[in-house]
Amino acid sequence: MANKRHYKKIGYSDHQNFLYNRALHGLSMYKPEEVVIMASEKRKRIIQIHKKTQKILNLWKQEIVNRMANKFFTDVFPDTEITKCLVECYGITGDPEYINNMTFKDLKITKERVIAHLIQHKILPKNFNELNQQQDASRISNKWRSDTSVKS
Repeated sequence: MANKRHYKKIGYSDHQNFLYNRALHGLSMYKPEEVVIMASEKRKRIIQIHKKTQKILNLWKQEIVNRMANKFFTDVFPDTEITKCLVECYGITGDPEYINNMTFKDLKITKERVIAHLIQHKILPKNFNELNQQQDASRISNKWRSDTSVKS
C-alpha cells in the first residue's frame, strides 16, 4: 500500500475565500451581469487590487525560482565563474516585465503561504486569518442593508 500523507487542511470561511479569490482573479470571479451593475469605483478598486496582487505574486514566484536556480548552480557548479555571476550579479531579484507562468503547485507554494504573502503586502487584511462565519453573516447583512438604503 502506498504511503499517504495526511495534511491538516485549513478551512477558510466564505468571506475569506471571497477576499482571496477577488485578489487573485479580479473581476473574472463575478458573473458578467454582476460586473455590469457594479459601481464604477468598486470595479476600479477590484481591478487595481488584482493588478497589484498579480505583480506581487509574479515577482515572488520569480524570487523562488531564482533561489532554486542559485542553489542548483552553487551545488552542481561550485566555484565557477558562471555560478559566481548568477548568484552575485543577479541574485534573486525578479524582473517586473517578465511574467512567470509557473503554478503555485509547481513551486510547492500552499494557499496558506500565498495568503501570508498577501497579508504581508497588505493586499489581504492583517486579521484575515481571524475572520469567521459569524462576521461573514453580519458583514453580508450590513452590506445588504446599506445597498438597499442607497437604492431607496
